[in-house]
Amino acid sequence: MHLRVSGSESMVFEGDIYGFSGKAVDGVVTFLDNHANYLTVLKKGEIVLIDKKEEGPKRRITIKEDSLLLIEANKAIIFC
Repeated sequence: MHLRVSGSESMVFEGDIYGFSGKAVDGVVTFLDNHANYLTVLKKGEIVLIDKKEEGPKRRITIKEDSLLLIEANKAIIFC
């Protein structure tokens, strides 16, 4: 899955990952490679990235405000 986290003034993160977890409006969610198309709002807080190898410490990204998440064609975009 290709993930892009785009802030209003700069790119926060962009890269290929296996998946990620975060807090959505309806609870904690995890999205993995080849997830079905999906649209939701992520709540502010941490997003944990899941690497394909899952070795070592997990990378975390902090979302400072509620953000729109769109997953389509194995690409995820978070607009924050």
